[in-house]
Amino acid sequence: MKFNRLASFKEDFEKLPPQVQQQAKEKFRFFRENPKYPFHPSLRVKKMKGYEDIWEGHITQGYMFTFMQEQEEETGETIFLFRHIGTHAIYDNP
Repeated sequence: MKFNRLASFKEDFEKLPPQVQQQAKEKFRFFRENPKYPFHPSLRVKKMKGYEDIWEGHITQGYMFTFMQEQEEETGETIFLFRHIGTHAIYDNP
């Protein structure tokens, strides 16, 4: 498993309140420990409605993140590509 972040994710993360950043780090630890479906229950991961290849997960009730799953062509290894993190506003541009 590989984990990559788009520049948009990095920028979004830096804008989060420090407490939410810490909570996100803890939740991503759960993600790394069990990246296969079903994901850790506290992440409440599901496919986004209206987007075939984008998934959403939750940090808290008010903060979430979006990601995609891709396969590395040469090895077939799964790559998780984190797109955005923030409030419900990220649903406008997942």
